[in-house]
Amino acid sequence: MGEPWFPPRDGAGDGAGVSSLGRRRLVRALKARDDAKRWRAATALSQVDDPRTVRRVERLLESRGHDQGRAAAAYVLGFSGETDVSGVLARRLTDTDESAVVRAHAAEALGHLLQYQPVLADIRTAIASCLRDPEPEVRFWCAFAAGVLDLQESRPQLERMKADEASIQGWWTVGQEAEWALRCLDGEEDPPLPEPA
Repeated sequence: MGEPWFPPRDGAGDGAGVSSLGRRRLVRALKARDDAKRWRAATALSQVDDPRTVRRVERLLESRGHDQGRAAAAYVLGFSGETDVSGVLARRLTDTDESAVVRAHAAEALGHLLQYQPVLADIRTAIASCLRDPEPEVRFWCAFAAGVLDLQESRPQLERMKADEASIQGWWTVGQEAEWALRCLDGEEDPPLPEPA
């Protein structure tokens, strides 16, 4: 029997005790075809504080590998705390040749990564412009990002989006997410989430 793919960790599963070899294995596991394996690796990597590992994940996102692995890479970057990766996330979000799943995860990642941080004009523009995207999943996660990042300039588009009835699997409609984002823009601290569809 070979080595387990998931490296042993010190502590209570916080990812802090993952060895250098273990971190490399986790980055490789992001490319796995097995959803459970990929997302376990993404969860572990999202808790690792290592600039070298962040760069490896960033390279994976920028590659033209399989979409699900690159979406998981965007997720990891969203929780990395490394705000300098916001540029690569914005590029993936605005690349219309990119898959919708990667673009949606990039939008969500920007919302998590830059919450409570200054948001530069190019990132604000990327998120606001993608509120009009033809892909419902991209619109949904851009609404999330616009709300948590307090992008007041997105208010008119979010108001229009309230009528968007496209439903996102496991979540709710784009319109409900737009309403939630507007509550954030109105200053409501942590408004309750809609019920999943």
